[in-house]
Amino acid sequence: MNKLDALLQEVRACRRCRDAFGFEPRPVLRAEVTARLLIAGQAPGARVHESGVPWQDPSGDRLRDWLAVDHETFYDASRIAIIPMGFCYPGRDANGADRPPPPVCAEIWHERIL
Repeated sequence: MNKLDALLQEVRACRRCRDAFGFEPRPVLRAEVTARLLIAGQAPGARVHESGVPWQDPSGDRLRDWLAVDHETFYDASRIAIIPMGFCYPGRDANGADRPPPPVCAEIWHERIL
């Protein structure tokens, strides 16, 4: 296991936001050292939280269309890394919109990953 794989395993085990979210966090990201493109979105939505697959929702369909990238290429972590600003779905606010990604992910993990 290389250093990046070990770090991603550590990120996926992170539960620091459990109390803030009110549900079990599920960090969703993928990367390999060979990836030549990094996609950094905001945070996973509810569908991605359920599936564990990044951008597996209508916004992902739109993004793949904009990039003119097929599904297989998009999800090939050796080619495209997907590292959002917040690794877990942050839940909804009082108006029913997704909350913004908490800054804790960037503060703790991003420098180590990037």
